[in-house]
Amino acid sequence: MLTKTGKVSPWENSNILENDKIIAINNQSINSNQELLEILKENNNEIELTLERNKQIIKTKINIVITKDNEKSLGLYIKDKIIGIGTLTFIDPINKRFASLGHGIYEKDELVKTNDGLIVSSKIQSIKKAIPGVSGEKRASILNNNLGQIKLCSETGIYGKIKSVNNFKKDLITTSTQEEVKKGTAYFYTVINNQSIEKYKIEITDVSLQNESSAKGIKFKVVDTELIKETGGIVQGMSGSPIIQDGKLIGAVSHVNIENPLVGYGIHIEWMLKDIEKIA
Repeated sequence: MLTKTGKVSPWENSNILENDKIIAINNQSINSNQELLEILKENNNEIELTLERNKQIIKTKINIVITKDNEKSLGLYIKDKIIGIGTLTFIDPINKRFASLGHGIYEKDELVKTNDGLIVSSKIQSIKKAIPGVSGEKRASILNNNLGQIKLCSETGIYGKIKSVNNFKKDLITTSTQEEVKKGTAYFYTVINNQSIEKYKIEITDVSLQNESSAKGIKFKVVDTELIKETGGIVQGMSGSPIIQDGKLIGAVSHVNIENPLVGYGIHIEWMLKDIEKIA
């Protein structure tokens, strides 16, 4: 990295390897890059890092350097934890399992695979409306409550175990097969204000019968005037919203057509049912 006196590599004399997880600095626990920056402000020279590597704890020291922009740095590329807003699709109350999102999480075109994460509640504070060519989004605050543990990230969504069924007291619903899904009226459930779950009308325009999992098995158009008024159509954060037709759970919202945010896609629920069975 560049400093005012030239290039330096402060990590070279430290026991730091790629994919190490920083869990503490000077014995002070750390959970985000912002917390790391705050600690660096309070220190000037050498600090001690506590690292987790292959389930082992390692301690090492590294020098703080001053960049050419006069900022303190360790000269490391440190990836923060992934935090995102999505929608829970369904709960399996018998086996205490959850399914959500309806599509994979990708980073640099690669599917993120992890079994290390939590699901927590959120409150929708506002909506950035979708317009043709520009995606909208739910803007939310994250609540610090642990509802469950992520066990699987796949191309069809995020799956795991819930801590208590009592946190998700809702009516039971029957699921459908692909063959039962048809063109016509359906609804999806999502939250666009605080934590209020509401039902919105859509029109299914195309159904693809698939031999293997794909996140785009159902094509639909938003026709609910209230939703269009509030969001402009499908926005980021609606992924996983359950789609209901004729009283059955047929799928989950997975994608939006950026050029026309009234048009969205859904995954057939049977693919999510298949993946949830991978959770013991």
